[in-house]
Order: sequence, then structure tokens, then C-alpha cells
Amino acid sequence: MAYSIVIFCILGIIQGVTEFLPVSSSGHLALLEAIPQVHTIFGTMDTGAKLFFNVALHLASLVAIIIFYYNDIIKLVTGTIAEITKKHYGINCKFACNIVIASIPAALVGLFLNDVVEASISSPALVAGLLIINGIMLIVSNKLPKKSRKCEEMGILQALLIGLFQAVAILPGISRSGSTIVGGLLTGLKPEEAGKFSFLMAIPVIAGAGLLELRKLGTINAFEFGIPVVIAMAITFIAALASLKLLVAMLKSLHLHYFGYYTIIAGVAALFILLV
Repeated sequence: MAYSIVIFCILGIIQGVTEFLPVSSSGHLALLEAIPQVHTIFGTMDTGAKLFFNVALHLASLVAIIIFYYNDIIKLVTGTIAEITKKHYGINCKFACNIVIASIPAALVGLFLNDVVEASISSPALVAGLLIINGIMLIVSNKLPKKSRKCEEMGILQALLIGLFQAVAILPGISRSGSTIVGGLLTGLKPEEAGKFSFLMAIPVIAGAGLLELRKLGTINAFEFGIPVVIAMAITFIAALASLKLLVAMLKSLHLHYFGYYTIIAGVAALFILLV
């Protein structure tokens, strides 16, 4: 079990760090699982245990978002309820509706193209290529002019555009946070606001994806995998919270290109290792 805990903790760190930094957590995990030592651990796990591990780490990431944006979430929820109660639909209702609208494309892709996405995960070379594309997208987006629109000022079309960027990011190797932030910048959002909208709209997406996975969850050996998963969840939560703080700080100066260089190097290195 000790060896499993070490591997699970490594995966937890990678999940937590890469979930919110624009470098693609799914891409990193897919490539990492191709490593023989890691693949050996997952090879001994049945489908239910793998799903349980995946859902658990995403749940830890979800909790990190909620805590980091706690004040914004409370303000949005209470404000929306107050506006609905008074039948006076203002900026909070508009903000909440935009989050729902932006979540629709990814939800549709998850429901109807889930098999395609899972097939892409099984191809490390494809994941590596998508990491390179992700890097190019971040470098190019860093040259976009800064604008000052706030989340509450967005319209339906702008929210839908960001949602389309999120739907594309279901592919492993394309960062969800990176693509949605780029989508936000294209709609004229202030960099920090693009980050906030990206992470708030991640809440229903991560929760929905977790529920879809739970439907496939069968019985698992809690004694064998429960303790390593709990430890990995704690590490994922800490790493995710730290990466959130780092990205929000970097967004103030729009330094996305650094992450772009990293994912290009990671993708090229992975292709070299896979093809040589």
C-alpha cells in the first residue's frame, strides 16, 4: 500500500497544480499514466476504483474553487435569490444565467462525445500534440489587448463563446482554464475577471462530470484504495488552492505565455520520448 500511496500522492500533486494552471491536468495525467511504474498501479485497479480515484481528485479541486471564491459565490447566490424573490432581475441573475449558458456546450460534448474523449486519452501522442497546440494558443492570446469588461457586463453571446472554448478543452492536452480565460479575453473581459468567470463556471462542469462518472461507479475495495485516495485528495486540495492563487496573481500582468512555453516543451518532449 505504501507504494500506491506514493503514486497516488504524485498524481494528486499533478492534478492539483495542473487543474487550474493553464497546462491541462487531463493531458499531464494521461501522459503520466503511460509511464510503466504508474501504469502498473492502475493496471491492478478495476474500472470502479479508477473512476472513484478520478472523481475524488476532481472533488478536491472543486472544494478548492469554492473556498477560494467563497465570498463571490455567496454574493452571487444571495444576490440572485434576492432578485428572483423581488422579481427584479439584475446583474446577479444575469451573471448566474451566463454561467449556466457557458456550461451548456461542455455538457453536451460530455453527454454525446464522451467515448471520443476517452479514446483520445488512450493516445499519448495525440495528447502531446494537443499540449503543443495549447501552448501556441496561450502565447498568441498573451498579445491580446487588455480590456476592462466585468463578468456582470457580459451578454449571452459572450458567455456562449466562452462555453465553446470550454467544450474544446474537454480534449486532454487542451487546458480548460487556459481556453476559457482566452475566450474571456476575446469577449473583452478584464484578465482577472476572465479568470474569475473561468473558475466559477468550472463548478457546475466539474460537479456534472463527477456525477456522470459516479453513474458508472461500481463496488470498490475501500480498505485497499480508500486511504491512498483520501491522502491524495488532501494533497490535491492544497496544490489546487496554491495554483489558483498563483494564476490569479499572474493574470494581473497577463503572463500566460510562460505557461504556453511550458506546454509546448512538455508536448515536444513527450513526442520525442514516445517516438524515439
